[in-house]
Amino acid sequence: MDEEAKESRGSDTPEADDNQTFELDPTSTVLDLSSFQLHNLDSVELSPSLTELDLTANRLSTLDPRIAGLSSLKKLSLRQNLIDDVAMEPFSHWNELSGLEVFQMSHS
Repeated sequence: MDEEAKESRGSDTPEADDNQTFELDPTSTVLDLSSFQLHNLDSVELSPSLTELDLTANRLSTLDPRIAGLSSLKKLSLRQNLIDDVAMEPFSHWNELSGLEVFQMSHS
């Protein structure tokens, strides 16, 4: 994994405990938190400049409402989480995400 990818993931390892806080460069446009086993995004700062957010293979069961404010977001991956149809309902009202080009949610 190159240094830029390590920085965008927040650490060298894909394991995260519930008390870990992810401090990221506020100018980052890509955030890859795949396979961190996250139950929520409480410990993650979501930069408004994000264009890609990969939350694949975590343990998320709800959508963090802060995602709705990421108006620059072009790609969002929620694959392999615990999100059901009821938890996805607010997504249909998130007009700020009108520029979203890729949305992935298989096996959730």
